[in-house]
Amino acid sequence: MFCPNCGTENPDSTNFCTNCGAKLVPDNDAQNQAPQNGPFGFDPNNTYNGNQGNPQGFNYQNDSQNGGFNYQNGNPTGFNYQNGDPNGFQQYPYYNPNPGITGRSIALAIIFSLITCGIYNIYWFIVLTDETNVLCNRQHETSGVVAFLLSIVTCGIYSWYWAFKLGEKVDQIKGEQSSSNSILFIILQLIGLGLVVEAIAQDAINKAVNYQ
Repeated sequence: MFCPNCGTENPDSTNFCTNCGAKLVPDNDAQNQAPQNGPFGFDPNNTYNGNQGNPQGFNYQNDSQNGGFNYQNGNPTGFNYQNGDPNGFQQYPYYNPNPGITGRSIALAIIFSLITCGIYNIYWFIVLTDETNVLCNRQHETSGVVAFLLSIVTCGIYSWYWAFKLGEKVDQIKGEQSSSNSILFIILQLIGLGLVVEAIAQDAINKAVNYQ
């Protein structure tokens, strides 16, 4: 008989492992009974899955004391916050690390916006909206074209709301929990510094996609 905890071979008549002291389970019951003690000697929520003594195979679920970590398949970096997410990102998942966005030069975007009398800025407004939606997995939100049309129809009023949402998405891309960028973006948009708003948002996008 092999110990399900440490793998040590024991005589068939032994009830406890001679190496680690874990209770031994007969072969015909081994598949139906989980280990009594994991490699760490405790099971906080009776959700421990020892995977036959593999210390990398533990799986905590719905454990608010451990931040709701859910380790899957022994991958220490593959945790999934559930029911007790300390970072509060439950409404939206974190930004998409592979969005297919290449980024752009902020200086050139500002220059093109000025020399084209704002025509390029319309394009920049639209793609910034769409790219931040993709990065934050918010494709269901208002697209850039619709946001631009609504800004025209409302004589610019909608652009204030657009600036607030853009700041919220920039905070999410940067991994910040505060709404500092949302407030900053509204103020800048109100005083006519929309180019600064777009430049800050573009900088966040460039860093997220490693634009050189």
